[in-house]
Amino acid sequence: MKGKPIPIWQNFPGVFRYGFRPQPLLLIAGMAVLLYLSSGGILSWATSVILDAMLFKYAFVVLQQTARGNMDPPPLNLEVLAGDYDLPLKFYALILAFNILVGSDMPLAALVAFVALAAFPASIMVLALNESIVDAFNPVLLWRLITRVGWSYLALIGLLFILQIAESNAVGLLAGGVHWIFYHLVTGYFAILTFHIMGYILYQNYAHVGQPVDEEEDAADARLAHFENMMALGNKEAAIAELQQLIVEYPDDLGIHRRLHQLCLLERKGKDLFRHARSYMPLLLREGRDAQAAELYQDCRALGENCAPDDAEGCYRLGRALRGAGKYREVIDLLNGLHKRFPRSDFVPHAYFLMARTLSESLNKDDLAVKALRFIVDNYAGHPVLPDVKAYLDVLQTDAP
Repeated sequence: MKGKPIPIWQNFPGVFRYGFRPQPLLLIAGMAVLLYLSSGGILSWATSVILDAMLFKYAFVVLQQTARGNMDPPPLNLEVLAGDYDLPLKFYALILAFNILVGSDMPLAALVAFVALAAFPASIMVLALNESIVDAFNPVLLWRLITRVGWSYLALIGLLFILQIAESNAVGLLAGGVHWIFYHLVTGYFAILTFHIMGYILYQNYAHVGQPVDEEEDAADARLAHFENMMALGNKEAAIAELQQLIVEYPDDLGIHRRLHQLCLLERKGKDLFRHARSYMPLLLREGRDAQAAELYQDCRALGENCAPDDAEGCYRLGRALRGAGKYREVIDLLNGLHKRFPRSDFVPHAYFLMARTLSESLNKDDLAVKALRFIVDNYAGHPVLPDVKAYLDVLQTDAP
């Protein structure tokens, strides 16, 4: 997250250009061509299902990254496109449930349909933040997110309604024959744009929307009263000091940690950010939030600080998360020389195997990858990862000129 959030209405040109950036444009163009070439029969249906799932998987990554202030589109790599497809499947379940509610004949059907449609963007955002279909239907969490976003949520609904009209008009003009390629380009662009806008609204309201959204934060609201007052008065220094004191009292409260991290980052408080990271990084890893730990690591680096974990296992897990985010050089910087820091750790071979794969597959540095693999073979005899290392080494040496 870089700099203070610019209100979305002051950044419309940048927001609408997002879908025309190389990564999303290449994705939706490739999908449009594949769908056109496979048109007709069962193949067309199967291709459409697979590519739609891929599109929405990418769209959720867009939402999550934008919510943190990362305005660069996610990379088109295997970690992004071929990983876990839980979120798209949960999204389809969400769509099905809302369609049932909107089309139901229950008492007060019109009111139910109105509430369901109004809450639908909030459900998508909660799903992206919490990755839980149960949370996406939880009225307490939906109301919490809507009230914290405030009036911006009404603006979001209006903007998404306008986008839907624009998309329908564009589709009506482009449908038919070879123009189906342009039809898929249009629908893909609007899908990416919609998720980017929802992420931007979350980013714009960084001080009020944590990630993820928890019912347990009800108890924290009273504790945060002084912090909220300082924020309302614009006294960021006092707000930071208040959160630092709260973390001493509640060291495992992720909600308080998130607020302090976001505030230090946005106010460019590098030293405070680094000091906080020493307790926040182990907590994130302990809670299994490796992707958020990777984001914390990148944020610290952006302000000239290094908050690498103090154990080889943590560095290995952090390296995996960084690789999944397409931060390949950061993976190398983090893992290189790990055997000197942790000479007795069994996770060093795992980390160096990850480093070798990153060097070869993502940075095209097979010579350095071979050196890393040979180091594992020479120094970690009998380690469980050794068979995989030798097999990978054989492939690289066979392919070498």
